[in-house]
Amino acid sequence: MAKPLFAKCKRFFPDLPEHVFRNLLLVCAAIVLARSTNRPAARLNVLKDYLPQLLDNDHTKADSHYKRLIRFFRLTTPNQLIICILQFVFRLFDSRFTYLILDATTWRVGKKPIHLLTLCMLYRDTAIPIYWIQLNKKGHSSEVERQELMTGALRYYRLKGKILLADREYVGEKWLRYLCLQGVDFVIRLSAGCYRLPIGAAPGPAYSKLVRQAHHRKRGVIKGFVLNGCSLSIVMLKNPKTDPEEPILYFISSLIHKVKITEAYRRRWRIETCFKHLKTQGFNIEDLNFKDDGKIMLLIAIVVMAYVLSLREAFENGSLKQKVYRDGRSSMAISFFRQGISCLRSHVQSLVGFTRYLESIAQTLITPKWVYVQ
Repeated sequence: MAKPLFAKCKRFFPDLPEHVFRNLLLVCAAIVLARSTNRPAARLNVLKDYLPQLLDNDHTKADSHYKRLIRFFRLTTPNQLIICILQFVFRLFDSRFTYLILDATTWRVGKKPIHLLTLCMLYRDTAIPIYWIQLNKKGHSSEVERQELMTGALRYYRLKGKILLADREYVGEKWLRYLCLQGVDFVIRLSAGCYRLPIGAAPGPAYSKLVRQAHHRKRGVIKGFVLNGCSLSIVMLKNPKTDPEEPILYFISSLIHKVKITEAYRRRWRIETCFKHLKTQGFNIEDLNFKDDGKIMLLIAIVVMAYVLSLREAFENGSLKQKVYRDGRSSMAISFFRQGISCLRSHVQSLVGFTRYLESIAQTLITPKWVYVQ
């Protein structure tokens, strides 16, 4: 049944046995159906309930379906399948994008800490995960761990010239130098006083004078300085929100244009929306009951596959209708994700239907190599 699709997608899933590929589609379809019925989509004892419908087989015992899922997640090489999943799903979008966003999401499975350091690309103002690592700890990531993440992503994506957006915990002289050496631009928020000495030592206004000027200039102030051998910029901007604790916002960047720096950072919050869709307002990945890192990473990759397929449906068939708030702000009346998951549900009522749906998508993936994303 899955052979036509398997043949078309074989280049995306090298050396993957057909039964593993078939089970991958079953899990992905079950996750979509579970989300559509507001059930925890990351628990195998929930997903097994959808296998009779997907397989058009009501005679097999539920325990057999559960064991089938258990066997699937006992793969000896889950990392290979995870990369294959990314290889397939991220061909669904135009490869041209400008911004990357770095952030982490955390929760616990019993006593086990889950800390996913995640790199997203920003496509049509929507954050889409393209690479992540599990840190197995509380607290913030280290500079070494961030470099590990980026080094892994650089094996599969051409990120030179992209602009990385990140919050204030993602700083560090070695980390910033690493980004500069890789040719990845960045806009990262700073805490007040951070790098005050090298900023003050550079030609131009003193640090304290920049702060005073930022209070009175609508578009803020900018100053160039050198940090660990890298030419960088500091931007100070009056906080548009009334906040006595943070009257001034600070940004460090490899860019040199003040407005471009401040406008770029406004997009960073999109990753928060992505995490909500993967967690409490979407697939509830924090409800997974795995403790093995390989199984956790594989399940998250399949959830991301379902998420990306949902977005593809919305981008092609969704509505751009906006709702306007009293303060003049506007946002989409229904998010791309919610529109997309509703549309995708009609394609996953059976494994046969899901296979035909993916077969039609596979026919559009005519570029033979995915490894470098422009």
